[in-house]
Amino acid sequence: MKYLLIAILLGCSQVANSQSIDKSDIIGQWTVTKGKTTSSDLPTDVNQMMTMMINGFDQSVWTFNSNGRFRIEFTKELSPVMEEMKFLDNKLWKYIDSSNLIKIGTKKDNFNHLVLSAKAVESDIEIQFSDTPIILTLRKK
Repeated sequence: MKYLLIAILLGCSQVANSQSIDKSDIIGQWTVTKGKTTSSDLPTDVNQMMTMMINGFDQSVWTFNSNGRFRIEFTKELSPVMEEMKFLDNKLWKYIDSSNLIKIGTKKDNFNHLVLSAKAVESDIEIQFSDTPIILTLRKK
């Protein structure tokens, strides 16, 4: 009985810390407050590239407008690789509730420039890139 109670309490705390979100939760202006890789087993060169990208996204401002327009503003001088990420600015975005995906792009490319899984963690949102081993934490401004 004691172990069952502990298991229930642990499960409840996980649910409280990580919640699903809907489109209205995402709308607004967000600042990247931290980032991490999804694996500690990355080859050295890949880990260096991911660290450079995480540093480039640090303190960037992501705006998900209610009209479906996405804006991204970088606050630092960027490496050439991160300069290329500016192409995401002024694209469209949509949220797919059933899979908790944020998709950024154009209607023509089916919003596939950037695909992110999203979840609420306390008052922040964690987004995980679909094509790179990066998770960013965004805090609403």
